Amino acid sequence: MAEENIDEIIQEILSEEKKVDEGKEEDLLPSEELYECPVCHHQVSEEAQFCPYCFAVFDENVDYKMLIETLIKKLKFLVPIANQLNVPKENVNLHIKEAKKYAAKEDYPSGYAHLHDAYFYLIKSVVERFSQELEKYEIMMGMNNEIRELYGKASGYLDEWDLENFITVFGQLKEKASELSKDLREYLEKLEEVENALAIARKFGIDTNKASNVVDTAKDIADDKKYSDAIKVLDEALTPIKDEIENAMGSFLTLVKEEVMRATYSGKGSAKKIIRLVREMKIYWDEGNLVKVLEKMDEISKEMSK
Repeated sequence: MAEENIDEIIQEILSEEKKVDEGKEEDLLPSEELYECPVCHHQVSEEAQFCPYCFAVFDENVDYKMLIETLIKKLKFLVPIANQLNVPKENVNLHIKEAKKYAAKEDYPSGYAHLHDAYFYLIKSVVERFSQELEKYEIMMGMNNEIRELYGKASGYLDEWDLENFITVFGQLKEKASELSKDLREYLEKLEEVENALAIARKFGIDTNKASNVVDTAKDIADDKKYSDAIKVLDEALTPIKDEIENAMGSFLTLVKEEVMRATYSGKGSAKKIIRLVREMKIYWDEGNLVKVLEKMDEISKEMSK
């Protein structure tokens, strides 16, 4: 194929870019004109008789009876939530009582007006309280992609006053955040345990450099908020120095044996406690729990120094 033909084909392909972009712009155009509701400031259709968010009326020919029925359903859903969030409802109760009076007289516009005031106050108050609750989880967005996605969904639903979907997603967000918080606590506890074990190892003359490198790797993983992965690395932190721990333990147990014999001969009660601690240390050694082995060595050493 001639070079100029290739260039021509490339140019033809590139010329389609404008058409593609124009098509995208057309797809993004709304199918109907929108404008801002003067009451709640959501975007609504210019042809709407009432706002689907706050139920403010734009057309006096609207079916007020239908709106009353809708608002009653909304209030039944909102009131229990407001109770849980400790939202004051004195004025709400008054509005509902007045609405019932007007509805009984079939004065639906007046009944609607009271229910609208009650609903608008409650929905704004509940959304505000939920917004404050949601903000508490903003700091966790960088910890986990799922947290970030759930936070974005919850925020979007709250902006749209879609409380049913918000409550569902917010529950999922809190559950995931709780899991992360638990992993973080477990990681910090494990890190403290391992670093304490390394400090004990150094007291027994054990070179801990290899283990310290593993701990540093776990810290790097934790910096990326991968706490469960960091915990797994910490679980194996002392494995590279197992031989050194075994050698130190052998030398140490020789001293322990001599101390037990002396304590037994002199009638000191410490012998029984030391023997018990040695038995516990052996169990941990058989299990491969090097952290606990070092902790028991430290306990035995302290008992012998009394």
